[in-house]
Amino acid sequence: MVSHLVRLRYLLMWNGFRRSVGTMIGAIFSALGFLYFIVMAYVMAFFAAFAPVQEVSYADRGGVFVLCGAVTMIVWIVGPIIFSSSNPFTNPKNFLTFGIPNRSFIPGVVLGGVLAPTGIGTLALLLTGVVLWGWQPAAIVAGVLSALLGTVLCVILMQVIVGVLNNLIARRAVRDAIQLIVLVPLMLTGFILMGAIETIQEFWELMPQIATWVAFTPAGFLALPWFVAQGLWGMAALHVVVMLAYVGLAVWAYNAIVNRAVEGAGTTRERQRENAGVGLLGRANSPMQVIWARSLLYWFKDPRYAASLILVGVFVLFGVLETTVLDTDEFQIFTKILPALIAYMLAFSISADLSYDSTGFSLHVTSGVRGVDDRLGRVFALLTWALPVVLLLTIAMVSATGVWDEWATWLGLSIGILLSGTALSAVISARYIYPVPPPGTSLMAQPEGGMGRMMLVQTVGMLLQLLIALPVVIPAVVAVVLGSQAWGIITLMIGVLYGAGMLWAGVKLGAKWYERALPETYQSIVKVAALY
Repeated sequence: MVSHLVRLRYLLMWNGFRRSVGTMIGAIFSALGFLYFIVMAYVMAFFAAFAPVQEVSYADRGGVFVLCGAVTMIVWIVGPIIFSSSNPFTNPKNFLTFGIPNRSFIPGVVLGGVLAPTGIGTLALLLTGVVLWGWQPAAIVAGVLSALLGTVLCVILMQVIVGVLNNLIARRAVRDAIQLIVLVPLMLTGFILMGAIETIQEFWELMPQIATWVAFTPAGFLALPWFVAQGLWGMAALHVVVMLAYVGLAVWAYNAIVNRAVEGAGTTRERQRENAGVGLLGRANSPMQVIWARSLLYWFKDPRYAASLILVGVFVLFGVLETTVLDTDEFQIFTKILPALIAYMLAFSISADLSYDSTGFSLHVTSGVRGVDDRLGRVFALLTWALPVVLLLTIAMVSATGVWDEWATWLGLSIGILLSGTALSAVISARYIYPVPPPGTSLMAQPEGGMGRMMLVQTVGMLLQLLIALPVVIPAVVAVVLGSQAWGIITLMIGVLYGAGMLWAGVKLGAKWYERALPETYQSIVKVAALY
């Protein structure tokens, strides 16, 4: 039975490749990238192995090696959660109908995970511990054992964590919240690295002590060859006992999860929800107002739109940290243009609003919604909250940086960029349909085709957005360079009047295209939805 489960994993993977050439090509490129990463890891390990101990001590080698193993385990645990546990082997309920006993099912799933491409790649990467210590036979054997033990532990803990969270991840709200939370540190990567560079020397000195503490946690499975290379046999023996205990505990936990899945099979819990009414939709008196209310609700209930709000929060946080922590002249210009930058991103965020509707756009087609009603409803939904936010951020920026003599310049720049960019999005979203994550899927879902079209439309659209904003950007630059308040007032007037005019023209042009090519637009939406 164990061998059957291992073969089943590879059959499922092969069937996925047969259904989609794009998936196979993506897997090949991913494998090549991972292979390059492994080769570079071995190159660095060989350099460290042949370096004198006085230059690269065992403490430094072990500190880096152990913490890299901890990062590997985190990736194994977090990866399936982010991508919605798409692997069928992470859910024991998929095997209930086969009646496989736990004594065969658990070893089969674990061995299948170890022998899967990700497991083999992880094992190959962890085996760098064999060459890291030079020619020490005991450390070489310990490196092999720790790599095998670590790979098995990563696979089991991944199954345990996903098994515990499976019911939660199945709920869309929880899944989307987890994915949005993960996006925040990714967006702050630059700031985190910048701060890390300043403290890298202090961290390097503390790294051996940190690694020693991590060594006796489940994430410290690579510490065995480190202890052996230093001749710390007592620590090595204690580490082996602790790691085996972790493996046994993880197997027991996974066995309990499988048993619970079997006991809960066929039972459902229905949760009654009170009818809270239709809210804003119930107060809408025209098609434009209905679309306005519905689109406004999307910003707070659809995670694809909410990701833009998270992005705004991240940029605001960066601006606050710059003015309170860094307080450097190099980043002050970023703080000043921050409201305009946020206005730029928010304006482009509705460039895919018809694509976000997916096949639900058929309601617009069958109900005969006018183009102007559709365009105005979506534009007003954005401006209802985005315009006050941009105004408040501009005022906060001027107050924080103390450039009150430039308030008109920055306010006119932000308003002009927001309105003119929204005008462009009103045209692009009605004219060009490109792949976006469909409703109810992972925010990180990628289509099997059409990525080129998406990148092309977004790149050209954002460049055009900069181009049409030039009538506002140019007087703003003149006002800042000359320090002229008169040019600041001119920038504010141009930003309001030019932005409003462009918005009116964008809505009219977008509505015209919407009505001219409505059936073709819906066909494009259906084709894009079929890519996922």
